[in-house]
Amino acid sequence: MMQHRLYKTLAAGLLVAGLSGMVAAATSDQEMEQRVNRLERMVNSQGLVDIMLKLENLENEVQMLRGETEMLSHKLEEVKNRQRDLYLDLDRRILQLERATAGTSGTPSATTTGAVAAGASQAASKSATTAKTPTAASGKTGEGEQAAYQQAFDQLRNLHYEKASVAFSDFLKQYPNGRYAQIAQYWLAETNYAQRKFKQAIGDYQTMIDKYPSSPKVAEAMLKIGYSQYELKDYTAAESVLQKLIKSYPGTTEAGQAQNLLQKIRLKRGK
Repeated sequence: MMQHRLYKTLAAGLLVAGLSGMVAAATSDQEMEQRVNRLERMVNSQGLVDIMLKLENLENEVQMLRGETEMLSHKLEEVKNRQRDLYLDLDRRILQLERATAGTSGTPSATTTGAVAAGASQAASKSATTAKTPTAASGKTGEGEQAAYQQAFDQLRNLHYEKASVAFSDFLKQYPNGRYAQIAQYWLAETNYAQRKFKQAIGDYQTMIDKYPSSPKVAEAMLKIGYSQYELKDYTAAESVLQKLIKSYPGTTEAGQAQNLLQKIRLKRGK
């Protein structure tokens, strides 16, 4: 009898355990199904679709921006190359103009750089010597001056404006009346103008005008002074120098640009 009761008790226990497991399994399946349903609702929701579309659009925009950045970088490099070529060409033209002026006018103050630089004529050299211009120096001094100028110009050609400004300033301190002093003064002004140091640029351009009044770059120096004053919103001073430029150099490219800038100034001032 006791053994029979024991069997019945064990059987009941196993039955209860089995039922509990089935209930737990059923509960787990229900939770899983609920979770799946929630995920399906999320996937099918319009909000999530909008997010996915926005992400896709952002990816496309990023790719476009990368492409545009590469194009702009390429164009910037082209601009830099053109700027370097422009500086080289302008340097050559200035020297040629000064050599031509030396051959016709014999005025040392306006022709110092071109007269002595690379293959200048004997007549121009004699003219500079007669005027007791220290730029007729030769030998190691002349070689050192040329090397110093070239080092400064190389910085400018590579668009290292700050370094070029320092180099040309040092050059002018060391060779204030040297063979390349005139063109170095012009480049010093240009480096400060390129860095938007307009007050300094105005002073440098004015020094060139005062020291080398017959230079072929005077008209451009006056124009750059006008532009610098315009950037500083000193419209009265800008109008004055631009009007003087138009009167002194009529019919030139610089005079035409000065006239255009004058019109802009007058529009700003409501005249």
